[in-house]
Amino acid sequence: MYLNDIPLPRGNAAIWSSIIVMFASFTHMSFFTEVKIILQHIVLQLFVSFLAGTMLRLCEFLEECRHVPSRYKNCWKALKASCNLKQYCCGIVTLIVFYCLVHKSKTDGMDFLSSFPWNVSLSCFCYSFFKVFGFLDPTPAEISEICEENKLNVAHGLAWSYYVGYLKLVLPNLEERIKYHQRTSKSVPDCKETWKLYILIPFSCKVHDKLEKADSRIEFSGNLPELCIDRAGIKARSYKHSIYSIYDEKFGPHRCILEYATPLRSLFEMSNDAAAAFSKEQRLEQAKLFYITLENILKNSQECAGYFKLIPYDDDLEEGKIDSHFLSNVILKHMAQERLEYTVPEQSTWKETVNDSLASVEPLMISGSDDPQPLQSKNY
Repeated sequence: MYLNDIPLPRGNAAIWSSIIVMFASFTHMSFFTEVKIILQHIVLQLFVSFLAGTMLRLCEFLEECRHVPSRYKNCWKALKASCNLKQYCCGIVTLIVFYCLVHKSKTDGMDFLSSFPWNVSLSCFCYSFFKVFGFLDPTPAEISEICEENKLNVAHGLAWSYYVGYLKLVLPNLEERIKYHQRTSKSVPDCKETWKLYILIPFSCKVHDKLEKADSRIEFSGNLPELCIDRAGIKARSYKHSIYSIYDEKFGPHRCILEYATPLRSLFEMSNDAAAAFSKEQRLEQAKLFYITLENILKNSQECAGYFKLIPYDDDLEEGKIDSHFLSNVILKHMAQERLEYTVPEQSTWKETVNDSLASVEPLMISGSDDPQPLQSKNY
């Protein structure tokens, strides 16, 4: 219930199974006729298939020609978008091999030249039939694989936007603001092992504006000093982080900096807007991909290393089947895990990073409500 079925990256099982099918088919045919004749038929069928596929690509090119002014600007780009270069190369190779086999073949009276026009017409008819009635359309799994490989999913864009436009700005300054807040307030995380931003990632994408409504054992304790950055034309744009007390079963408080991953709200709103045509199943898939993508981005980020903790959980259960304190238990479990696995970054690395950043970036302003005096901060 806590973490349900995180999808793994797709592998090459389909390719390997296709190779097995090819080998089994060839072995079966070899029991009934000579290998040379089998190769002749295979080359003939491949060439005819490539030729029929080319006819379909030309039909698609005719549609794309209508969009040359708005999409491609010239016909050559439209042709490349409609056609598969790999398919054309394979078609030319099979044509050469087919020509050599036909002119050197004298077996069993097989008249390949006389049957060639018939096979081409038949294949073109069948391929066109499949195209018209949608049998050649990619399956949902194929579409998903293409989108994941080429980073075309909604989740990829949201994850990168969340990282570049928010986490990369605020996380490197997190420890400094905690230390500054520690001098003026007692509402700070319990120990340095938990001095990081805990990011909630519910797969239901249900983001509560007040965490107290999600779980009565979560209580707001205060805010860290604001981080002010000149961003996208906005002078001194403010970024805040809230500290919460998470109570265990014995009502002992455990403080941490906690918030939802805000892009999940966009996914939730999209699934409730008919114009977005975004189903609940698609929302769940994109939420999981968002978590996977964000985790990979942050793992490879030197600026954010050690200052975040992602908390994915599946809360999309029927009402009454989920514990009212499910969220607080999940957070406490991650906090306990952090205390066991936490490794403190080397102090020399921290100082080198600060010195390098100060040489090239304008200083930021951190202001706290308890102390109105500004504090110069390092920007990363």
